[in-house]
Amino acid sequence: MFRAEWKAAYETGHQRIDFEHRIFLDLIRQIEAELTSDAPVEKISRRLTELYKYADFHFFSEEGIMLDLSFPEYDAHRKIHLALLDELSRFILSMSIDLIRQDDLIGFLVNWFSSHTAREDIKIADFTRARIKGQE
Repeated sequence: MFRAEWKAAYETGHQRIDFEHRIFLDLIRQIEAELTSDAPVEKISRRLTELYKYADFHFFSEEGIMLDLSFPEYDAHRKIHLALLDELSRFILSMSIDLIRQDDLIGFLVNWFSSHTAREDIKIADFTRARIKGQE
């Protein structure tokens, strides 16, 4: 079983983004717990919908932060967010409700979260730090 654990690699240094990422990871942990406790399919399905809606909110929030910072890679990052939402939606829809494979679902969610956070969101933090350093 995969573990949805917070790692230093997820830290962006932006308080709000990091706070929202922790909520995101907590939702994944809840899904993991529900899967391992044989929660009703309806509950897991609802939690997956909640995760999708939170991802949509978080990406919109993060994009606002990028605009406030005049982040130069905003357009590319926004496209990645749209692709991630599409990927999550397609994955959720592809899961046979009767045949949810725990490792596949949690593995996908943890990888989906961690890959984007550690590769893309860290660029926002790097940009912010460079900008602050340039103002000193």
